[in-house]
Amino acid sequence: MEFVLGIDKGTSVVKAVVFDEAGAARGQAQRRVGVLSPRPGWHEEDPDQTWDLTAAVIREAIAGAGIEAKDIKGVGISGHMGGAWLIDGEGRPTRNAICWPDERAQPEQMEIERAGKMREIFAISGNGLMPGITAMLLGWLSKHEPQTVAGTRHVLCAKDYLRFRLTGDIGTDPSDVSFVPGDIDARGFSNHVLDLCGASAWIEKLPSIQPSEAIAGTVTRMAAEQTGLAEGTPVVTGLGDACANALGVGALSPGAALTVLGTSCLNSLVTAGPDRAPEGLGFLFSMPGGHYVRILPNTSGTIAFDWFLDRFGAPLTADGKPDFTALAAQAASAPIGSQGVIFIPYVNGSGVLAPFHDAQARGGFFGTGSHTTYDHLLRSVYEGLCFATRDCFDAMTTRPRTLTLTGGGARSPFWAQLFADVLGLPIETVSAEESGAFGVAMLAGVATGVWKDLDEAAGCNRVTARYEPDAQRSADYDDWFGLYQDARDVYRRYSARRAALKTGLEVVV
Repeated sequence: MEFVLGIDKGTSVVKAVVFDEAGAARGQAQRRVGVLSPRPGWHEEDPDQTWDLTAAVIREAIAGAGIEAKDIKGVGISGHMGGAWLIDGEGRPTRNAICWPDERAQPEQMEIERAGKMREIFAISGNGLMPGITAMLLGWLSKHEPQTVAGTRHVLCAKDYLRFRLTGDIGTDPSDVSFVPGDIDARGFSNHVLDLCGASAWIEKLPSIQPSEAIAGTVTRMAAEQTGLAEGTPVVTGLGDACANALGVGALSPGAALTVLGTSCLNSLVTAGPDRAPEGLGFLFSMPGGHYVRILPNTSGTIAFDWFLDRFGAPLTADGKPDFTALAAQAASAPIGSQGVIFIPYVNGSGVLAPFHDAQARGGFFGTGSHTTYDHLLRSVYEGLCFATRDCFDAMTTRPRTLTLTGGGARSPFWAQLFADVLGLPIETVSAEESGAFGVAMLAGVATGVWKDLDEAAGCNRVTARYEPDAQRSADYDDWFGLYQDARDVYRRYSARRAALKTGLEVVV
């Protein structure tokens, strides 16, 4: 039996999963990532601590699989995109890593918008801006931390930093370059976009670009001692998490669609070419095989759900964690439309990127009254995230025939059926629950001969459940969705007024 290892460095959690040649998860482990907020709106990590956590989950996953390290034929790494992981010529971090939810560059982004440069950037990259993307952060650092610019030799993304710690390799892949953002047609960096973002001082510090599926290096002796992997194990370049999730659920061909219920809900459609429609919105990333993935994200995905549970409480399991089965039952007990409550799920400090771009947009509950209960509010959160997902897919030029749902929320039959009813689409879930880790494990397996090609690797996946939309519920939700759209437009106007009244409340200059 042959095995591959997939590492998924998420915003909140780092995971390692050992897969066998049938695609089954044989051992896995995860640890929560420590988030540092030295100032309001900042989102940083200690790179050394994140590496220690990664090494720990690799050791635990191998032990859980009950195999020897030499049985692992290859390693793939997926990581959240954007941000900036900076190292000097000796490989030491020059500052804390900055991750994509970071808001510090919001004033600089607003300046770019006021200067009318957004359309030019989108025309080159196929990507809208947000404060936490790499180019915006590098521009901010040029302005506020010139000493960091001087001391840095290499700019990396999250997965690239972990691969460096495993192999000593300095490089990145076309998917992460897409979110710098780069030149989507050339599948490379764009000096002009970096210049427009005030980041021209960093151009010589950008890494070389290697194919996502290429063997970029092998596990060093030091990394082997730290992780329990065998020295010399091949490691592929890897993928940004959005693309890894698409591979991991088998979305290989144009027209395949998926939604990842993660910190952001990534609503993705695989395309044959660099389709930029709708213009000026969302993301467009390079995929292996010459394809692309068009993404219109809800930047407030499960972060909105976590916010609700943190503020309003939740039934708990015996080990003190939220009881999601009980939560789903409570939400199911409330009627369609949550007794008139609409939740606008714009709680992410970065604002909204799709189906419109508004860095100031914030949300809230609309329609509460003396009759409103916890269960009504809870169901409205489930519904609000479904409405936000439909809002994004409705803005795309191609309507998918089915939608694959992945991420933690996909394990909830109640929520999956709710997605089917709200979107009016069949919803499928697949056996590869850790789709990001499996996506890069597929690359590692193909590179090392475990599988012939990606199609054979994707064949390990199977549909575990299919949820058909109920015609009457879908018709009812059409009306509620219309009210949701009206309410979110009103909240956008409130958000603009709020920003004018509360200048500096959330933005750090």
